[in-house]
Amino acid sequence: MEDYPSTGMVAFSGGKDSAAMLLRMLELWTQGDKRYPITKITFADTGFELPELIDYIRMIEAYIQTTYPELNLSIDFVGSPRSWEDWFYGEITKGANKGKQRGAPLRAYPCYWAREAKVQPLQKAQADCDVVYIGIAADEAHRVGKKEDPRNAKNRYPLVDWGWSEEDCMRYLDERGLVNELYVNFNRLGCFHCIKQPLDSWWSLWRGYPELWEIAKHWDKESVRISNHGLRSMKPGKDGYLLEELEDRFKQGYKPVNKKGLYDCNSCKAVSFTATGQMRLEDFDSDDAPEMIDEKFIDDEPPACDMLAPANEIVNFVKIEEETEWKKD
Repeated sequence: MEDYPSTGMVAFSGGKDSAAMLLRMLELWTQGDKRYPITKITFADTGFELPELIDYIRMIEAYIQTTYPELNLSIDFVGSPRSWEDWFYGEITKGANKGKQRGAPLRAYPCYWAREAKVQPLQKAQADCDVVYIGIAADEAHRVGKKEDPRNAKNRYPLVDWGWSEEDCMRYLDERGLVNELYVNFNRLGCFHCIKQPLDSWWSLWRGYPELWEIAKHWDKESVRISNHGLRSMKPGKDGYLLEELEDRFKQGYKPVNKKGLYDCNSCKAVSFTATGQMRLEDFDSDDAPEMIDEKFIDDEPPACDMLAPANEIVNFVKIEEETEWKKD
């Protein structure tokens, strides 16, 4: 008889891959497949989540408790013991910029808030579990860590085991009416003021979440004030990416096409990259970022006003918008 683990934690992000993985594992468990025991489900709350994401997580929790009451499972929320403000206004502790305030994380460098609010809380949460399940789809199997890496010893990748792609995950959830509605307007999930989100996500935030957009603008301006870089702008006043500048362009009719940029992330990869050994906690040490950054890695995309899509792409975008109402209840 094969020796299966007795305790397991699902690192649940609320995204399609981790949701499909979680629910399919529960189905298999109740069907007698004991390869994937789940004793803990954990979500890392950064404090900057879109409200629909929190609603979705609570909905999935209610679905699990109704469908599998015998398992007595709930979704635990974990987070940073220190606030975003502590880190944002905190001083750099070493290097040439020692004593200067950090401001927002740099786009071309691992995000300190991902480390503090996601990676470390999830690492602490998994300490008492035999295995940790990570929702990496089969079409991203190259992200799976090496078996011989001790940091990857606990990790299991059920979607890769099953050969499930991202499309398979979406189809599985759609068949059950459990797709996260945020995918209607966003192609990534994560902090609403994420420094690495693509322009079309910023446009969706501006269009559908005016209050959150104002919060993002506040932190953008504060970062420029104390550290001379914004959430997206590395060259304030020159690269056209201050959120106030983007807002002006949006109001004039600029609508970004769905195109990934140099540093865009499809949901925050910090958790899985660290878990699989592709990154170390030391890599998030943003105190060295201003010294270690190489000019060639600075995001030097053209200003927003120069990034108008080809005419046919804009027409297609407008046509799609006319045929599909903006979804936000």
